[in-house]
Amino acid sequence: METTNYENRINYKMIQLARESRGYSQTELADKLSILQSKLSRLESGTIKPKTEDIEAISVALKYPAEFFCQDNQICTTDTHYRKAVAIDQKTKLKAEAIMNIYKFNIEEMLKSLDMGNKNIPIMNDQFNSPEKIAMYLRSYWSVPKGPINDVSQLLESNGIIIIQIDFETDKIDGRTIITDTGHPIIFVNKNAPGDRQRQTIGHELGHVILHLVPTPIFGVDEEAEAWIFGSEFLMPLAECQYDISSGLTLAKLADLKRYWKVSMSSIVTKANKSKLLTANQAKYLYSQMNARGWKRSEPIPIPKETPTLINRMANVFLDEMLYTKQELADSFKISLEELEDRYFKSSNKLRIA
Repeated sequence: METTNYENRINYKMIQLARESRGYSQTELADKLSILQSKLSRLESGTIKPKTEDIEAISVALKYPAEFFCQDNQICTTDTHYRKAVAIDQKTKLKAEAIMNIYKFNIEEMLKSLDMGNKNIPIMNDQFNSPEKIAMYLRSYWSVPKGPINDVSQLLESNGIIIIQIDFETDKIDGRTIITDTGHPIIFVNKNAPGDRQRQTIGHELGHVILHLVPTPIFGVDEEAEAWIFGSEFLMPLAECQYDISSGLTLAKLADLKRYWKVSMSSIVTKANKSKLLTANQAKYLYSQMNARGWKRSEPIPIPKETPTLINRMANVFLDEMLYTKQELADSFKISLEELEDRYFKSSNKLRIA
């Protein structure tokens, strides 16, 4: 049987990406391969060329087909534009970043054959001088009726933004966004977060897309704060909730507002405080009441989680209309059949394949 020669086709950056996606350190993978860590380091940095047997061994150890390491896709970081330092275990962070990039590669491969149309995202300019005004403009641009957005995931997906729920393996990451080479945003949301927090994360990440990532930052003073302000106004416009808030907030009223707007009680208090509808002392008192009841970690009135469907529908087009087999689609994505099934044909999208 003829052996494929990979030596002149390898993109060394994919070795590190594959390792990080499986949660291995260099030392751990080197031990698994029975090679020196220094050799693996040189393979990942491109200072030495891997031999075909090296790639075949790495392929087996990391459960990626050898063709995976021949890709020349652009690797992105989701932290470049706006993320502040967060106390996240480095291995967990790198694993999440790697997996999101591999999703990006797969989606870019699909977009070569799928006509999704243009993403329906307006390019903003300085006529809007606040995140709140931009949020209200976007609601109008997308013809969002007054009141709560029933399914924010479906709304974004109908406008060309892909939503993927994955297990970040930590509660310290709520969401991240990557932009494909075609300009389509992919918003990743922590699948283990409560429904209200998922919705707020989507609103927050949408804020980054509109304010900071397409095409350049509008404000850029405090991008995290700007995105949260945008998301809060997009999901719960102040003009529509001002009367309920200013007439006096109690825990019972917060619960009613949460049911209606599908956002957390704590976020409503924060919005009221920042909008000067509550004093700092009033907000502090409500927070203390919620904390005393253990609601900081788990609020009452659970909001059902949404179910994004666009990525699964995209993958099914290849089977139903283009008559791909699942194995052919896995080969196209340069991943295993098991991983294809887990990510694109099951409702539970996870980071891990150990």
